[in-house]
Amino acid sequence: MFLVMGSGSVGSLFGGLIASENYPVLLIGRKSHIDEINNSGLKIKGLINQVVTTKAVETIQQAKEILTESDKLADYIFFTTKAHQTEIAANQIQTIINPETTLISIQNGIGTEEIIREIYPDNTVLRGITTIGVCKPAPGVIDFTGHGKTYIGYQTEAEEQKAREIVEIMRKSKIDAFIEPNIQGAVFTKTIVNCALNPLTAIHQVLNKEIYNQLPLRNQAKAIAEEAWSVTKALRIKLLTDDPIKMTFDIVKKTGENTSSMLTDILNKRKTEIDFLNGKIISLGLNEELSVTNNQEIYNKILTLEKSFLVDNSLGE
Repeated sequence: MFLVMGSGSVGSLFGGLIASENYPVLLIGRKSHIDEINNSGLKIKGLINQVVTTKAVETIQQAKEILTESDKLADYIFFTTKAHQTEIAANQIQTIINPETTLISIQNGIGTEEIIREIYPDNTVLRGITTIGVCKPAPGVIDFTGHGKTYIGYQTEAEEQKAREIVEIMRKSKIDAFIEPNIQGAVFTKTIVNCALNPLTAIHQVLNKEIYNQLPLRNQAKAIAEEAWSVTKALRIKLLTDDPIKMTFDIVKKTGENTSSMLTDILNKRKTEIDFLNGKIISLGLNEELSVTNNQEIYNKILTLEKSFLVDNSLGE
C-alpha cells in the first residue's frame, strides 16, 4: 500500500492519480481535507477532471487500523509535508513502518531525505522532487495547473531498483516521472529557483510574475540566485541547467499568475520552508567562506514575518 504523509496539494495529486490506477493508497492529512475526501471523493480539476475514491485519515493510529483491517503493509510512504515538518512526520510513522518499507521524500529544500534516513537507517530512503503545478483551493479539491516532471533519485543499486519500481508505477498513473542519478543536482537546481522567487513574493505579497516585471525585485532575485549558484559551484554539484538565472526567470514567466507556496504560507500565518531553502544556502555558503548577504537579508525578513504569528505544525498544506 502507498501512504502519503502530508496530503496537501502535491501529495493528494500523486496519491489520487496512483489510486485511480487501482493501487491501494492511504492519504494522511488535515481533518477538513480528509473529511471531504471521505464524504465526496478527491476532486481533481484543471488539466484533468476526475473524482477519485481513496482511503484518507487524519492520524497515524487510524492509518494503523486500516492497515491491520485490510491485512496490508506500508510498502511505500511518500513524504510530501512541508520540509520543516519532516522530522515530526518521520517519527509519527514508527508504528506502521516495516523493514521493507521504502520512504520517499518529494519535498522542497535541501536535506529532507537525510532527516528521514537518520531516523530509519535500515530502510530504503529515496529523494525526489517535482515541478508540477498544483494547488488546493478548497478542502477535498486540488487544482492541477501545470504539467511538470517528477524525478526520483538513488545512491546504490538496491535503491535504483526501488526507484525504478516507483517511477514505473507513477508513469502508469499518468505522472511524468523519471529516474535521476544526479538527484542532488536536481534538488539544488530547484532550490536556486525557490530561493530567488518564493521569499520575494511572500515579503511583497505579489504574484510570481511581479518578480520579473518589477525591476528592483528582478535584480534582487538575480542576486539571490547568483549567490546560491556560487554555493553549488563550490560544492561541485552539477546542476540540471547551465544557466540557473535564466531558468529562474523562465519559470517566473511560465508561472506568472501563480501564488507561491511561501506567500500562501505567510497569508495563512503558517511557518514557511525558508530554513530548508535560503537557510541551507546560507549555512553551506558560510562553510565555504562565500558571501551570501542577499540570502541572509531575505532570510531574516521572512523570519521576522514568521515571528509575528503562531506556527501551525499539522501535516499537509
